Amino acid sequence: MAVTSRRRALTAAAVLWICAAVTFIGFEAIAAAAVPSYSYVAQYISVLGVPEWSPRASLMNWAFYLQAVLFLTGTIAAVQAVGGQWRGAVFLLLTTINAVGNVLVGFVHGFSPLWNDGYDWLHRLGAFLAICGGNGAVIVGSAVLGQAVSMRWYRPIGVLIGAAGLVAAGLLQTYNTWARDFMHIGLVERGSVYTIMIWQILTGVVLLVRLLVRPRRDAAPGYAEGVG
Repeated sequence: MAVTSRRRALTAAAVLWICAAVTFIGFEAIAAAAVPSYSYVAQYISVLGVPEWSPRASLMNWAFYLQAVLFLTGTIAAVQAVGGQWRGAVFLLLTTINAVGNVLVGFVHGFSPLWNDGYDWLHRLGAFLAICGGNGAVIVGSAVLGQAVSMRWYRPIGVLIGAAGLVAAGLLQTYNTWARDFMHIGLVERGSVYTIMIWQILTGVVLLVRLLVRPRRDAAPGYAEGVG
């Protein structure tokens, strides 16, 4: 891929990821504001997508849909830009799994037709796919984008973010067994979901900064001769 096309693809990925995270967190906050009794600490995120309980349920469900589309589209752009061979393919696969999960969570919300027909398990499956696929994508994506970012701290920090999300996902899956004794469900779930949002914002900002700094450095007097 030509340098200009590569830069455009990475810029697009950065913007899409930032928009995905900000939109999700913003829509969630707006939906939560309409339910005075809602607790970030003690309740699931997807509860805000139940129309019978949440006045702005459609907004929350659209947050899941947009997260799916924007995260996946940004990943496609990033993989086209940096390649990464098998790691790029795994990154794309995991992001696709996350997208499918988010769509299921938003579509099969509480008291939806499928939920009422006994397919509520699709909602739980979607949550599992979105959380595990998303945090897995964070880990692999940090390795794929490490060279493009060119900052030593980026890759280990990205891997730690994804690993923390998977640990929280493990606590979520075993919550009723033992985690309930020392942590509220809302915190556990957000610990596994917000890691994906944090990584998208972090990676997006770092990429944009890197892309802005590099042209100035390349244009600096003497840089072409190896002085810059």
